[in-house]
Amino acid sequence: MPKVVGIRERRHQPYWDTLVRADASQPAVPTVQASTQLFNGTNLGLEYWTNMSIAGAFASDNSYIALCMRCFVWYIGTSAPIMYQLTATQLYLTFTVADKPQFGGPAWFFPQGGGIWGFDSTTPTMSNGVPQTDAILKFAKPIPIPARQHLKVVANLHDGTNTSLRTQYLNTANVGMREIKIMIDGLHTRDVL
Repeated sequence: MPKVVGIRERRHQPYWDTLVRADASQPAVPTVQASTQLFNGTNLGLEYWTNMSIAGAFASDNSYIALCMRCFVWYIGTSAPIMYQLTATQLYLTFTVADKPQFGGPAWFFPQGGGIWGFDSTTPTMSNGVPQTDAILKFAKPIPIPARQHLKVVANLHDGTNTSLRTQYLNTANVGMREIKIMIDGLHTRDVL
């Protein structure tokens, strides 16, 4: 279908990529590395991993204005409390457009601003922040991503002296379900078809 020349539409749309997604008693596939570049196209076409349509950029002449960034963390099982604590202290994220880092910090600095909330007498309630739409990291100024411009989020996992979130929990098969998703949230501009 041909595009309508000279007319573009802007919509609010988050984009995400996944660092780890593993079921209980299963090792992480692919294995989580000490440093991982997200939004690189590893899992294109699998919406539960990423909603990017091409690797490292927006398709065609689409552009984007990043307004915030989030880190969704979800663990289930007896190891969940320690995994949440280790994620807060060992996972560091850097958002990069072209070859210029735009923003970086530890995972706790990027609250998820959504998710399931609640508890019972046997399950601790934990998440990366509270599940409210205003409980997110909003950038001090919007970060524009022009058409055909490369973007990535680098996820670095820094092991502690005696404990490693990556090797002792994320990559092993003896823990519960685990998922870490990184989202950039903002305004997507695209052609009208």
